[in-house]
Amino acid sequence: MKAVLILAALLLTGCSDVYRYPCQDPANKDNPECNRPICEADGMCYDKLNGLPEQQAPVVPVEQTPVEETPAPVEECANCNSEETGE
Repeated sequence: MKAVLILAALLLTGCSDVYRYPCQDPANKDNPECNRPICEADGMCYDKLNGLPEQQAPVVPVEQTPVEETPAPVEECANCNSEETGE
């Protein structure tokens, strides 16, 4: 029985923290690719991989610039009316 306990202790000492996905590691918690909205494309979000409640990505306001409407250039021609009617 002692031999089994000693063997188990020796086998467990070689274990280290290994994560299946990089974003599952708490050290990578603040990496942009592990946080929303970037991580949503591949589903590798830190909160989702670790069973935490989903955190919504902060909404970034988008500045809207006014669009100036410019009239289309008008070509002047002497025979414009006759071309349209087919005369």
